[in-house]
Amino acid sequence: MKQGKGSLFMYVIHFGEIFGYLDILWAGMLVTFKLSVLTMLIGTILGIFVAIARLSKNRLVCFFSTMYVEVLRNVPVLLVLYIIYYGIPSHIKGLSFNPFWASVIALSVNSSAYESEIIRGGIKGIMKEEIEAAFSLSLRKMQVFYYIIIPHALRLIWDALGNQLVAIILGSSITSIITLGELTYNALEIGSRTARHFEIFVVLLLIYVVLGFILSSLFRLIKKLFLRPMNL
Repeated sequence: MKQGKGSLFMYVIHFGEIFGYLDILWAGMLVTFKLSVLTMLIGTILGIFVAIARLSKNRLVCFFSTMYVEVLRNVPVLLVLYIIYYGIPSHIKGLSFNPFWASVIALSVNSSAYESEIIRGGIKGIMKEEIEAAFSLSLRKMQVFYYIIIPHALRLIWDALGNQLVAIILGSSITSIITLGELTYNALEIGSRTARHFEIFVVLLLIYVVLGFILSSLFRLIKKLFLRPMNL
């Protein structure tokens, strides 16, 4: 800071000090990426089961799966994180979670509720005529699911899954509250060390924007190359 006329303080923006901590930002980005990919994979697997349960003709199964989705969609993910990291271990002797795995569990459970709705919408978006035509070819249920439902549903929901992954990456910053050394937490540490909070937040903003753009572009490219329209 520099003192100007009238005893007013002027803040001089300077990014030079930030560049000396790029290794810490890189380490945080790797943790963020690892956390987000694991969350996406686990959340998708859970989401598939929940989506199938919601489509079940069994009213009890449908009811509990619907409650699962509605509760998680109306509860802050921070609260889920607190329950898993602080709440559950305080009531079970000998149980504890490190910040990384507590974050994976909390974000996966939260994400599964949203992904289940994406997957359910994709399955319901498949025309009945396509499924009926597959059965008319004497295909078994598993064959219909593997060759017809999955490819068609995947193409329908691919963009939404890409958006969900970006949302997970952005939402992973909340895990800094339990001292997980991801991108935001490491950026806050750099800000504390250098007192260059504005600069590090600008750099952090740009990193998240670039990550989101790269992932969105990658998902569009994959869809263009491998998820072309399929006809039975």
